[in-house]
Amino acid sequence: MLSLLGRYHHALAFTACLLAGLALLSATRHDPDRFAWIEEVSMALVSPVEGALTTTGHAVRDRWQRYIHLGHLAEEDVALRQRVAALEAQLHREEEIAQENERLARLLHLAPARTDLPMVVARVIGRDASRWYGAIDLDRGVSDGVHAGLAVITHKGIVGVVHRASAHACRVRLITDSASALPVLLDKQRAKCILVGDGRQCRLKYLETGVAVGEGGEVITSGYANIFPKGLRVGRVIAVGNGANHLFQEVTVAPAVDLARLEEVFVFLDTPTPEEPPGG
Repeated sequence: MLSLLGRYHHALAFTACLLAGLALLSATRHDPDRFAWIEEVSMALVSPVEGALTTTGHAVRDRWQRYIHLGHLAEEDVALRQRVAALEAQLHREEEIAQENERLARLLHLAPARTDLPMVVARVIGRDASRWYGAIDLDRGVSDGVHAGLAVITHKGIVGVVHRASAHACRVRLITDSASALPVLLDKQRAKCILVGDGRQCRLKYLETGVAVGEGGEVITSGYANIFPKGLRVGRVIAVGNGANHLFQEVTVAPAVDLARLEEVFVFLDTPTPEEPPGG
């Protein structure tokens, strides 16, 4: 019997409490005033718990609402940051387009002022910036009328000569390349000489010691060799010295064009009529 009571003591206790509650409820209904003290005690015991539960519920609700509000604010912040990034990217693209249009406008102003030869605008798509070989790759090729031997310029001066071309691209040998050699003139002295590259700058070869030349002197294309039209800017003299054999001067020339920052260039689609036959 004891073992049976021990096994079911939880169920028996619950049943007893339930019966007591029902009996108390029944008695309260028949004689409310007699058992009013029970209601008062119950209220005294339950009221603090209810108050605490109500306060806790309000706090939980307020924190949840704040959490939801902060979540919305975080989403709005992410959206605003994305919008700002998109606007900054758009502004950057518009600035790039404006700068490109300005560069192209300067290039276009060169054509009627300097030559009647047909030209095509090309963009630089690659470069070889090694010390002993200077070259750039352009996005124009044989399909655009570009082939080896054509001159490449900007609005500031000459760049180089097309070395080879494929269907849609070409490689340009810069005037600073060690294999480059172009006939030029000293603008004021009208002295003929050859411009060669040394990897970073250029030098004048075969300029006789009797020619008075100083720093800042302008060097221009001579129009010989059927490559560049006559009178285009090549560069300016930055150093003058005597050669080893004392027959010719050692003259260093800085290119007129910043070859390290090229973005767009002009490629002549034809060669000019030589000012003078080769060797003349």
